[in-house]
Amino acid sequence: MEEITELLWQAAESRQACRLSLEGEPLPRIIYPYGIAQTSRHHVVLVCWQAGGLTKAGGTEGYRNLQLDKIAEVELMDRHFEKRTDFNTKDSQYKDWVFHI
Repeated sequence: MEEITELLWQAAESRQACRLSLEGEPLPRIIYPYGIAQTSRHHVVLVCWQAGGLTKAGGTEGYRNLQLDKIAEVELMDRHFEKRTDFNTKDSQYKDWVFHI
């Protein structure tokens, strides 16, 4: 998990998109990593914008909280992103941040 956290931090710092696979999912997701936080429910999650790939949200782009311990693989892509202006680190669902952009 330490290696995955380091890759996600590098990607967030350089605003690099990632191809990410979660345990048990048949297809990867394309995400923009915004940070890692502990939620108010005590889960450690990757906070990201999902731009493509497998989703249960009807195929729409949007913010996702993905459980860090369920991430099986992360691959940095040659694609970069801009930080969205609506990203809110003070949202009440986030208790403590490991890091964020």
